[in-house]
Amino acid sequence: MTINELTSKYTEKLKELAVSDFQKNALSNFQARGLPHTKMEDWLYTKLTDVLPENFDKVSKKGILKNVKLAGKYQIVFLNGAYSKEDSFLPDEVEATLISATELSEKNFIDDKNDIFAMLNASANDQILSIKVSKNAQVDDNINIVHLSDFQESFAMPRTHIEVESFAKVNFVEIFKGNDELSYNQAAVTNFNINDGAIVTHIKVQTEGLNSFHVSSVNADVKRDALFKTFTFNTGALKARHNIKVALLAEGANCSVDGLYAISENQHCDNFSLIDHRMPHTESSQLFKGVLDDKARGVFTGKVLVQKDAQKVNSEQLNKNLLLSKKAHADTRPQLEVYADDVKCAHGATVGQLSDEEAFYLQSRGLSRERVQKLLIHAFCSDAISKLEDDKLENFLSEVLFESFEKKTFEHLDEVKDS
Repeated sequence: MTINELTSKYTEKLKELAVSDFQKNALSNFQARGLPHTKMEDWLYTKLTDVLPENFDKVSKKGILKNVKLAGKYQIVFLNGAYSKEDSFLPDEVEATLISATELSEKNFIDDKNDIFAMLNASANDQILSIKVSKNAQVDDNINIVHLSDFQESFAMPRTHIEVESFAKVNFVEIFKGNDELSYNQAAVTNFNINDGAIVTHIKVQTEGLNSFHVSSVNADVKRDALFKTFTFNTGALKARHNIKVALLAEGANCSVDGLYAISENQHCDNFSLIDHRMPHTESSQLFKGVLDDKARGVFTGKVLVQKDAQKVNSEQLNKNLLLSKKAHADTRPQLEVYADDVKCAHGATVGQLSDEEAFYLQSRGLSRERVQKLLIHAFCSDAISKLEDDKLENFLSEVLFESFEKKTFEHLDEVKDS
C-alpha cells in the first residue's frame, strides 16, 4: 500500500474520532500534509510504509501495570496510552489533571502545525494530561512518566503538557516500554512551557518492544534565564523517530539537547532536532552519539536556527557515530542556519569504527582484544551519558544501557572469540 493510500485510509478513520473544532482543525492540517515519505526533506532516510499498519485504530485495550525500573520515587503512569490516575503519585508541588483539547487550544499552548505525527495525535485525542509544577518548587526526587504498552497493531497516542512555573527545579524521566513479541505503534507528544528562571531536566528512555514502531515529539518553549536539558536514550523499537524542538524565547534562555542511540540487528533510529534561537544572549549545546551493530541504521538531523535579532548567541553541535559492523549504517546531517552576524556557532559530525590506536595501546598493557572492545564501547556511550551531570540519572541510564544493549553486544563479542 502506498503512503497516499495509507493517508486516505487514516483520514477516513480519523473523521470518526475528531469531534471538537480543535481536533477537526488538526485533522485538516494532517490531511493537507499527508503521512511522511522519503521525498520529504525531513524524512529523507526513514521509510514508513514497511512499519505503518494498513488500518488506523486507536488502542482501546486496557493496560496492566507491570514492574518497571524507575529513576525516582514519583510516577505518572500511562497504560496503553491512557492515563492511570490510581497508579500515579506526585509531590505536593506538582499537579496532574486531564483536560480537554479545547481547553488547551484556548491557552495557545502548542504548535503542531509542522509536525505530522503531532497532527495525527491531536486529531485522535480529546483528552490531554496537564502537569503543573508550582512557582519556586524544588522537587526532591525525579518524576517518572511511564508509558507501558501490551497491545497489538493499534496506535497509543498519549499527549502531555507540562507547565513549569518561574524558578522551579524539576527532573522528568519519561520511559517507554513494551512487549517484544507484539507489533504495536506509539505516537506520543510531550510539550514543555518553562517559565523565567526555571530549571528542567527531561530524559526520554525509549526501550519499546523490538517489533514496535515508535514516533514521538518533544517541544519546549524556554523563557528568560531558564534552562532546559533534554536527553534522548534509544535502544528499543524496530523503527523509531524522535522529533525535538526547542525555542529559546528570551535573553538568558539556555538548553542542552543530547542523546544516545545504541541499536543492533535490523533496528532503525531517526533523531530530528531543531534548536531555535529567537532572542539575543541565548545558548545551546548538543551532543548526540550512536553505536550501531549488525544491520542497524542510525539517522541524525540537527538544525540550529539563529534568528535575525538573536545577536550574541553561543551554540555548538556534534554528532558522533561508532559502527561495530560492516553492514551498520549512519546518516548524519548537522545544519546551521544563521541570520545574525555576531554569534559563535560550531557543528561537526563523525562516522567511524573502534580506534586501532586506542585498542593497540590497551592491548599493549595486557588486556585481551575482547576486553578492549568492551571498554571502548562503554567509554563511547558513557561520554554521552555524562552530559547529564547527575550521578543518580547517569547510574540509572548506565544500567538500562547494559541490560538493553551492552549485555547482548558483549556476549556477541565473546561468541566471536570462542568460535
